[in-house]
This record gives sequence, C-alpha cells and structure tokens, in this order.
Amino acid sequence: MTAALKRARIGGADVANIKAPPAVARAKEISGARIYDVGQGDAIAIIDATGRTILQLDYGGRQGNPFEGKSSVEVDRMLPVPKGALVMVTHWDEDHWSSGPKGDAAKSSDWLVPRQVTSPRAVRFAADLDKVRCIPEAMVGTVFEFLAANGDAVLWQKIAPSSPSPSVHENCNKTGVAVALLRRSGDRGQVILLPGDAPFEQVPLFQNLYRAGMTLTGLVAFHHGSKYHWTHGTRSMLRHWPVTPGGPCEVVFSYGAGNSYGHPHLDRYDVLAGRQVIATPSLRAAKTGYHDILFR
Repeated sequence: MTAALKRARIGGADVANIKAPPAVARAKEISGARIYDVGQGDAIAIIDATGRTILQLDYGGRQGNPFEGKSSVEVDRMLPVPKGALVMVTHWDEDHWSSGPKGDAAKSSDWLVPRQVTSPRAVRFAADLDKVRCIPEAMVGTVFEFLAANGDAVLWQKIAPSSPSPSVHENCNKTGVAVALLRRSGDRGQVILLPGDAPFEQVPLFQNLYRAGMTLTGLVAFHHGSKYHWTHGTRSMLRHWPVTPGGPCEVVFSYGAGNSYGHPHLDRYDVLAGRQVIATPSLRAAKTGYHDILFR
C-alpha cells in the first residue's frame, strides 16, 4: 500500500470580487499566449499587441530548467513579469510555480491562486508571498472573464473542489484552474486553450466553447502531453473541433527533455486535423526561449 502523502491547504485570504487586472483592462487587444521553455513545467504569458505580458499564467520549471546558476536579474529577464501584471496559478504542482523563488519580479506581483490541498512546500511558498489571494471553493464552476479594450477575453474556471482531507493524495490536476483566450467575431470566434494539467474532459468551459462553434487556433497540451486522463470525450472533442482558417492548429508541448515522467505522448494529439507540433526542448536548441500562439 502506498503511504499517504503529506498535504496541507493553501493559505491566503479568499477573494470576494474578481475583476480584470489593470494590465488586461488597459490592453487594446490580446494577441495570444507566449509559452516559455522552462524545462519540466509550465510558464505562459498572455500578451498584448506589443508582446508585453499582461497576465502571467503559471511560473514553473523544475527538472531541466534553464535558470540554474542564473541571478535573479537574469531570471526576471528570461521570464519577465512587468509591474502590474497579475500572476495566476492553474494548480499547485511544483512544476507550475517553482520558478517563483528564483527571481524578484514575480514574487512582488499580485497572485491569484486556487484554494487546494497540496504539498507543504507549496503552502510555505504561498505564505511567503506578500500579495496572494485564493479562489474559494464557492467559485467552483463559475466562468470568469477578463476583457481587453477590443473585447478579447481571458476566460477561466476553477473546475472542482479540493479534497477535504489533507492526508489523501493530491488531486491538483482535476481541481485547478483552466484558461481559454477568446477573440470574438459576431456570434463566433477563435480560441486558444491553456488547460494547465486539467484533462479537457474535466473543463466545462472548453466544452461550452466547442459547442458554441468557436474555432481552435492553438492549445498547450494538458499535463505536458501526458497520456493519463486521456478519454474518449477528449479524443472526440479534438477530432471534431474545427481549426481556425488561415493556418494549422498549433499544439505546444511544454516539458523537460529526458524527464522522468515519460512526457510527452505526441500520438494522443494525432486526432487533431491540421495540427503543428511545437516542443519546448526544441526552443532551447534554437535559442529562442519561447513560442507564441497568436490569434489570426
């Protein structure tokens, strides 16, 4: 029998009212998502038309990260979080926040995080943040919308409540936050899906966008391209989701080369017609550092 993992509940005050962060509200438009090479983990900037970060989604990077031996100034340059840009955490697995202690810019920012049962190490990190607010369990299932000036939107949803018992293994993947970027065009539009580690099948927000006829411009593979939690519903959704005209659907796999988890399983996404695969280890080899998925 596997021993129970030590778990604790993330601290911080529950947020009562959630409004669009000023950097998003001031932006003329949302141009897309910038996926950084952070080794094993996720760090995604939501960017405006100038390429400036207006919201940072996750700030991870554990095994194989490019920050070893770098100063905090260098980390801030490689993974910039401008003043006034909110940092959101999809969930508290360490590869989604572990770059936070390495620099200064992210630590000094406002953080919006899900209330979760997770590792004591994550709880200690959250307690050290000066400005952290928690998405309470009462907001599970509600879709929130951060709007730019032109109507482009960051949509997000906490998908399930956390386990009530801190002695039970973590269930962060299925209780975290899933995000979609939306550019509307009449009663239709195009989307970029940013699920964190949440399986597509677990995200009602994604299902609603699919049923509404939004086209798919790109996505970041959930759980770094893992084969786990892959369902018939996810396969069917991706097979039948129409791709935005003007180019392939860009599928980014964010993972550490040679990681011990066996990520990714690229074949799972073969069901997506007209896809273009981008793997973050290739970004390091090309010395580019990130890849942008942009609205068309």
